Amino acid sequence: MGKDKLKSKNIMTRDDLVAYLETVLSGLKQGTLILDNEERPLILRPSDSIEAELEIKQKSDKEKLELKLSWVPNKMQPLTPVATQLEAPILSSPPLGDEAKKK
Repeated sequence: MGKDKLKSKNIMTRDDLVAYLETVLSGLKQGTLILDNEERPLILRPSDSIEAELEIKQKSDKEKLELKLSWVPNKMQPLTPVATQLEAPILSSPPLGDEAKKK
């Protein structure tokens, strides 16, 4: 498998962000995250062991929280989009917005 990357930066309401993060959480619980990309879906298969990196910054005019998750793909989880789409939540385009950058 090649290297696929999708990066996005957006402004959204707190409620929209909560809904998006709940979809991510649901995918993590199920063991499959599907990101609806315009070209083809990106399917992530998190393993049971996940490295979590948290960075919090607070200034007088801005606060920031960054969460970075990484793992070795779970090879036991199927890669076929048809099979996984039936069970896994799909992270769709609205939260990724117009500023999405593909590399």
